[in-house]
Amino acid sequence: MLKDTTPFIAADATDSLSRWEAIAAALRDDIVQGRFLPGQRLPNELLLAQRFRVNRHTLRQAMQALAREGHVQVRQGLGTFVRELVLDYALQRRTRLSENLASVGERAQRELLAHEQQPAHEWAAALRVSARSRIECVRTRATVRGRPVGLTTAAFPCPRLAGIAETIARRGSVTAALAERGVADYTRARSAVSARLPSAAEADALARAASQPVLVVQYVNVDGAGVPVEAGITLFAADAVQLTVEPEGFAA
Repeated sequence: MLKDTTPFIAADATDSLSRWEAIAAALRDDIVQGRFLPGQRLPNELLLAQRFRVNRHTLRQAMQALAREGHVQVRQGLGTFVRELVLDYALQRRTRLSENLASVGERAQRELLAHEQQPAHEWAAALRVSARSRIECVRTRATVRGRPVGLTTAAFPCPRLAGIAETIARRGSVTAALAERGVADYTRARSAVSARLPSAAEADALARAASQPVLVVQYVNVDGAGVPVEAGITLFAADAVQLTVEPEGFAA
């Protein structure tokens, strides 16, 4: 049984949130943090109303908001369930996270976690530069409905794309950042897919158990002239992302 750690929500819950908004925020956090798992049925209205010490009308407003956001699904006669999050991510010549998710009615947010300039070393072959060349290494996390679905470590060649981390943070998109930096279009030159267990840090960043496998996509993107502009490794939460391959997209 889920341990109730939610404080009493008073009539003036917060200065900025109404009572039902505060309840929705608490339940949303339960879902995002994995205290309620995908596919799990939430406690019934009576139990939730008792937990938050509100009437059922107020509770229903919160649940309707969560349903609109895509966090829960109401099944008549069965109850309210945490909505499964299984995304189709297509690997094709023009692989774009935002476009992939938009096609299935979802929206991703990309968060900058860390960045630094360093020698190319292990990225040199993929970027077709010398091992001593400088690259900007950028680490980001993608979330959908507030839940982490992917971690990416990407390398961009310098001086051409030096400082791109700031642009990614500001634009929230690698595609938009590359366009702003003069790469109007790019295509996927290579994708290699594997699977493994995450490290403790990776599992923590994905808000998953270390026993849950991740899908690993190693990739290289090139500009219109065929020059590499990005090489990277993305870890996808295997319970949230299904990789699909479109052969015609890999022609040439």
